[in-house]
Amino acid sequence: MKIKAIFFIVLLFTSAAFGTFLRPDIRPGYGVTDIGWLSDYFSPIRNTNMDTPVYFMDSGVEGPTFVLMGGTHAREISGTTAAIVFIENVIVTKGKVIVIPFSNLSAASIKDETGHAPHFIAIEGKSGPRFLVYGDRRTDPLDQGVPDPEIFKHAQSDFTLEDGAEARNLNRQYPGVADGNPTQQLAYAIIQLIDTENVDFNLDMHESGTPDSYIDSEGNERSGSSLAYTLVCHPDALEIGAVAIMEIEAYYGVSMKLEESNRAFRGLSHLEIRDATGSLSFLSETPNPGQDNWRDKYDVIDDPDYPLTHRVGLQLQIIKSLFSAYEMMIGETVEVENLPTYEEVMQNGIFSFLN
Repeated sequence: MKIKAIFFIVLLFTSAAFGTFLRPDIRPGYGVTDIGWLSDYFSPIRNTNMDTPVYFMDSGVEGPTFVLMGGTHAREISGTTAAIVFIENVIVTKGKVIVIPFSNLSAASIKDETGHAPHFIAIEGKSGPRFLVYGDRRTDPLDQGVPDPEIFKHAQSDFTLEDGAEARNLNRQYPGVADGNPTQQLAYAIIQLIDTENVDFNLDMHESGTPDSYIDSEGNERSGSSLAYTLVCHPDALEIGAVAIMEIEAYYGVSMKLEESNRAFRGLSHLEIRDATGSLSFLSETPNPGQDNWRDKYDVIDDPDYPLTHRVGLQLQIIKSLFSAYEMMIGETVEVENLPTYEEVMQNGIFSFLN
């Protein structure tokens, strides 16, 4: 108890000392061969809160290159946690993996605007106390530096949304704009990384609300999120995605829906990254009770039906099954050691895989 109290004092002091320039708790394992910055691919974001660390895990053996992204929406913590587990445990033995654990670090630097969880969540890793970051869905308005427009308009199309704050949503801005607002520049920088590194396939990890039905304020029964347990695939990647989710259901009993990118909705990673770079693109959704706005009580770590262990275990299994499906359909794949399966995570708890 005393250790946890000291930990929080240190954490709060560190956050205050560095202001919005958050540096999340990541402890790289032996598989990390280099650490760089996203600004290495697009220098205008250097020395801003849009820049973010990039972890390289290169086997030195010829093979495909895979990009793993967490934290596009920083409150969707199964993705950031899965990325950190990958960085801290996995050894790549063929091909190369590039991990961006906090794709929008600015969004992680501020508390979730819904107030559904504390900004920093204390946990116990293998070596003792550490923390997870529960940030916001969008870029910090201070980092954006310009007011939200009345209506959001995608830069490369006629697609619009009534909520102008979506101008700060990274997953509405692809393929980005080199001289645009900071969130557009962030999307552009990620595209530059994927293009420069000749990335063969990629996964953007997300969370939605849960699929649970609920009674609204007027007494009507409403359906939960239709996005929960979904793997969204670019049309060119649909067969790989289908093989991956069939494997997950067959071996682990978790049913997932397969969804094809809808070209009517622009700016999304699973559509625009493939179109801009040729990299086969996927987006995963696990159910986070913290995103159910109808809940009076929620626990984003230990919810009895949707615990973080289940959600992160599923994200890790999606990665593993995508590697397998990619090999089946393409004939080669990234090979790794020490990537926990869904079953292993469920048996041991997710925090046992954090250093």
